[in-house]
Amino acid sequence: MAIEQFDLYGETAIRARNEELEIVLVPSWGSNLLSLRSISKSLDLLRFPQSREEYEADPFMYGLPILFPPNRIADGMFEYNGMKYGFNINDPSEHNHTHGLLFDAPWKLMRAEAEGERIVLETIIHSEEHEGILAQFPHLFTVHMRFVLEQTSLTVEATVSSQDSAPFPWGLGYHTTFNFPFNGSGDLTSCRFALNADKQWVLNERFLPTGELVDIPYLEQLREGKSLVGHALDDAFQTANIGANEAVLTDSGSGIRVVYGADEQFKHWVVYNHDSKQGYLCPEPYTWITDAPNLQQLPEELTGFRVLQPGEQVKTITRIRIEEVI
Repeated sequence: MAIEQFDLYGETAIRARNEELEIVLVPSWGSNLLSLRSISKSLDLLRFPQSREEYEADPFMYGLPILFPPNRIADGMFEYNGMKYGFNINDPSEHNHTHGLLFDAPWKLMRAEAEGERIVLETIIHSEEHEGILAQFPHLFTVHMRFVLEQTSLTVEATVSSQDSAPFPWGLGYHTTFNFPFNGSGDLTSCRFALNADKQWVLNERFLPTGELVDIPYLEQLREGKSLVGHALDDAFQTANIGANEAVLTDSGSGIRVVYGADEQFKHWVVYNHDSKQGYLCPEPYTWITDAPNLQQLPEELTGFRVLQPGEQVKTITRIRIEEVI
């Protein structure tokens, strides 16, 4: 096992590795876990930028950006508990806010050390230290990330804590961008994608949920493992009530399967691959569905809309496990 700091495109990055996997974390870039590499296969599993300019041009499309809250908010506006929230419009073509407050903020590195057979990296962000966050979301809170590298798995723990005197809504997700196929060939014929979902959200032309859930036309294929050759995705799915809450990316050509699991708080997945021809796939676990605060006509247990009370904290867990395909 090894841990080192190094300069990545002018930012301080942390590289950690064991015999199986290597990760790179950049605290100042939204605590983005920018790289996950299989050492035995010499494969970069996550999409990695080749320059600072490439990353800054589209930071959501590299590594594992932290979305707080996830995905779009219609017109950047919603109301809760008598308060009107206004988020920056960073998706001007659809006039939405997208992907939250933390992905481009500098975080603090708290810890980077070996702990027995595993390596632990920890980062934290305090809202009170960031005027840009408070201007859009005027609440005192912290988010503490814990990345645990152990054998062939990476566990990602997020703890959201309120220091505020008022309750506030919270949602969390990850725009996880995998190379797919993992070897970068662009040939999806040896690849399959599976997701344990049971319904699909109907989206409007702005990629916002209408509030309607429908059956997935290819449900059995999706659950068992579906080819994505020619299948473009920018879709939102509801997690199945029975079975493991996970997405599975299998690339028999590279000899690797990635099992991406999430705890029961992640009730939704957005899956994105643009036109299916760009060599990447983004399975994104969300605690609430896109634009959840504006879907007040639906039950909160359906949308995932949740509130943190003063002094409360909540912890979520996701895990990426790497398996060999024989």
